[in-house]
Amino acid sequence: MPEEYRGRVRAPELTGHRGWLNTEQPLSLAALKGKVVLLDFWTYGCINCIHVIPDLKRLEEKYADQLVVIGVHSAKFENEKETDNIRQIILRYEIEHPVVNDADFAIWQAYAVRAWPTQYL
Repeated sequence: MPEEYRGRVRAPELTGHRGWLNTEQPLSLAALKGKVVLLDFWTYGCINCIHVIPDLKRLEEKYADQLVVIGVHSAKFENEKETDNIRQIILRYEIEHPVVNDADFAIWQAYAVRAWPTQYL
């Protein structure tokens, strides 16, 4: 391992979820090696999370060859945990990037997220 990478913390894998939307198969960070990955922790009941969606879309378009955006939907309220409800929001706001349903906060906790929205690059 090159010296400049020693001591860095590796990003936790995206495990402990209830399923994926907008992708044919589950994604793993290991499989995305070589790409820049932006994790967007959001919930559809959060207006600031919704306001970020157009910015994410612009980044996805501008850096299409290098950037992969992954939405991590970590529900604040019980009804937001349902995959069908998340699917309806994805359709309403025309979200095209993959979204993982983190209803049990496994990914949220692995990344020590504290608030919505939070992004990790």
